[in-house]
Amino acid sequence: MGQRDFNGLKLCQSRTLSKMRYMEEIGHKAGGRDIEVLVKNIASNTVTLALDSAFDLIEKNKVDVIAGVVDSGCAYAVAELVEKHDVPFVISNAGADDLTQRKASPLIVRVSFTSSGGSHPLGSWAFEQGFRKAVTIGAGNAAGYEQIGGICNTFTKMGGRIVQELWPPLGTQDFKPILAQIKPEADVAFVFLAGGDAIRFVQQFASSPLKERLPIVAKGDLVEPNVLAQVGKSADGVVNVTHWSPSVDTPENSRFKSAFAKKYGRAPSHFAEQGYVTGMVIAEALKKAKGEIKGKDLVRVMRSIELKAPRGTIRFDEFGAPIQNYYIGKIQLSDGQWQNTIIKTFPSLSQFWTWNPQEFMAKPSYIEMKGKWVTSGP
Repeated sequence: MGQRDFNGLKLCQSRTLSKMRYMEEIGHKAGGRDIEVLVKNIASNTVTLALDSAFDLIEKNKVDVIAGVVDSGCAYAVAELVEKHDVPFVISNAGADDLTQRKASPLIVRVSFTSSGGSHPLGSWAFEQGFRKAVTIGAGNAAGYEQIGGICNTFTKMGGRIVQELWPPLGTQDFKPILAQIKPEADVAFVFLAGGDAIRFVQQFASSPLKERLPIVAKGDLVEPNVLAQVGKSADGVVNVTHWSPSVDTPENSRFKSAFAKKYGRAPSHFAEQGYVTGMVIAEALKKAKGEIKGKDLVRVMRSIELKAPRGTIRFDEFGAPIQNYYIGKIQLSDGQWQNTIIKTFPSLSQFWTWNPQEFMAKPSYIEMKGKWVTSGP
């Protein structure tokens, strides 16, 4: 940071409000440094736009940290760029596994999740509930393969079977042809869809005959607060896993929700919580370092800290990925509102589940496993 003040940054589709909110709380100061937040919200998953924005911020604005990025493809590209310039990259959302696994960088800290890391507990939970034959319905892209792959891995490891894999393309408008393909032997559906796809799927599934006989066990994106607000009763009974929920019972979460609603007039989403934690990680590292280090040294400090975040305690592994709680929730009507009620907590989970990192990364990636989960059986 030399003789100039510390510059923070948010980039590429990042939900910027919560990062700014945290910096406002601490007066834009940490470790004896002023923190300047520069915002480039390109509202696109176009990699070239992300790279152009990141390059400008590094070269023209001389930022000390890049933070944000929703899309995994953009995150991979930005990760390569920051490596060339020795600039820390705090990933606020993008879940692509290899950003903190096979392609991990000493310049990366991830405050959100790995796509499959949050999936592992769901497969284990489903088997423990007595489900044995699953159909998977996942977005037909790399994120979908990783999110669904993590569920399949733990479910099959315990003795469950995947009887069918279905991969609707992004932007699917009509899910009825997909639903019509589901094999009657399936006793549970593992689902990962997000955004508009999630809304359409939940609504169309609720109006199909499958609603009465096929439970949905899903990644939290299917029923995250922005989606749940639109689908309401259609999501009744959906079981899901997430690292943050409005239902998480911590003092930090109560304060976060209250302050966010007061400031912005609406309830926060998991994107908002991730942005808030991004601000926490940067500021706490600066405090610990007394504002005197940057680059890889600053990342080492970030990885060394432990925070009491709205989601619960978060710390980091040697690759910069979070070790944190994951919550199994169920959509239920509570106090006149449809809410994601927590029914089980998996505390302090690693992105590698119960495998050691070398064992895990020596196996084929979940992207490579797409189409290979179906096995024969009784």
